[in-house]
Amino acid sequence: MTDQTKDVSFVKSVKEFWHALLLVVPITLGWIWFLFRNVNLPKEKKAELFWDMNAKNMDTFAENEGLKKFEADRNEKLEKYLPGSDRVLDYGCGTGTLSLRLAGRVKEIHGIDFAAGMIKAAQKKAAESGVDNARFMQATIFDERLEKRSYDAVLAWGILHLVDDRNLVMKRINELLKPGGLLVSATECMGEKKTPITSLLSFLMKIGIFPISLKYFTVAELEESITGAGFQIVKKEIMGDNPVSCFIAAKKMN
Repeated sequence: MTDQTKDVSFVKSVKEFWHALLLVVPITLGWIWFLFRNVNLPKEKKAELFWDMNAKNMDTFAENEGLKKFEADRNEKLEKYLPGSDRVLDYGCGTGTLSLRLAGRVKEIHGIDFAAGMIKAAQKKAAESGVDNARFMQATIFDERLEKRSYDAVLAWGILHLVDDRNLVMKRINELLKPGGLLVSATECMGEKKTPITSLLSFLMKIGIFPISLKYFTVAELEESITGAGFQIVKKEIMGDNPVSCFIAAKKMN
């Protein structure tokens, strides 16, 4: 590697770290203040209320320069792997930005999120934009209202590194897909390599002031979870490296 290449790589890493800090710092400070006001709440309730608290800020966070670049890459891939899908499930839909963006390309899109505040924001955005083929409900992936073998595609965008049991979630996604259906995902694989951001987040979690329980695993471990649940990977691509973000499109085999 030449000195010039090293310099470019260093500048890129600094920029990525700075963009990440612009997200992490306000989220963490807001959470610390929330903890002071709600110290006696059970852990599970705190997690849900944290996401409710941030629902109003999600669209502002999306203006982060690092995320905007990631979003452009995401949209290109989704246009390629979701051409005319009839029925799509957006797992971990947040405020519905992705669902509403894709609504014009599909027959139906259903967004689910476990935080009521996120769903309320998504429903409001759908009503304001006049989108009538996007439906949102507060639910987990295991909700019995979700019918087995009823979706042509499931989006799992930025969610698999947040779940407690990745293997169980993958099996459930397989259940929900029709034969030959697609899983389209992007996942932070923070166990792939140590970066300033992964180290910072790990430290903040250990001292109990970062609200999100991130799971650290490698790209290979993510692949194993997906193929082990009955999928064939048709496309894999690293989208970012601080931390490593892996795009995977996978087809249900049966």
